[in-house]
Amino acid sequence: MTRPRDGLYVWVTWLSKLMSGEVQCHWSAWFKTHYTDYRTQPIDARLASWTVEHNQYLAELIRKRKSLGEITYKEDQNKFRVRRTSGLVIAGKPDLIAYNKTTGQYTVYDVKTGSQRQSDIIQVMLYCYCLPYASPIYKGKMLDGCVVYKTDKIEVPSKMIDDAFTKKAIYFLNIVESPNAPDKCPSSIECEYCDLSGDDCPEKMLSSEVDDAKQPEGEIPL
Repeated sequence: MTRPRDGLYVWVTWLSKLMSGEVQCHWSAWFKTHYTDYRTQPIDARLASWTVEHNQYLAELIRKRKSLGEITYKEDQNKFRVRRTSGLVIAGKPDLIAYNKTTGQYTVYDVKTGSQRQSDIIQVMLYCYCLPYASPIYKGKMLDGCVVYKTDKIEVPSKMIDDAFTKKAIYFLNIVESPNAPDKCPSSIECEYCDLSGDDCPEKMLSSEVDDAKQPEGEIPL
């Protein structure tokens, strides 16, 4: 049963999608930051297929980094929580962190099975920013990042995590942390990929309720 959180909490993936504009309904991330034990949409078969594919790619990446003599840390070994001075907790779990013993450099990897998205890069940037505050292992270190796709990869050098990026992250953190809820922004596309159910968001639009071919159309004098 949905109830207020004991303390505000935001997951990095919620934040990265807001910052990239891929999620336009700021209310959904705000709600999950302020509330817990909410009922989510039922899991479908696509998620199981994605999980298997993701784990395969991750295992292959780990094998590759180890073959280069690097030390690797996988998923739950990388879980972190950092707390803002306001009390808001930011949490995340990078897929892989690899340590190059020769250069002394740590690299944060995240594996993606779909098409390239701006939120993927922002997600890794947030990991690289937060980890030095979350663990003494990374304290004072500049972490590089890399988003790994099936046939490509995008390097995320540490210099990208600059003051300008930090200010943008703070802007969106302030949105989800605010005691005032943002306006909802329901749409067929937005709601289809939102994991919240209609119990907590009665305005949620189901994909079955919207058929673009049947939407009313206006006429333009051109």
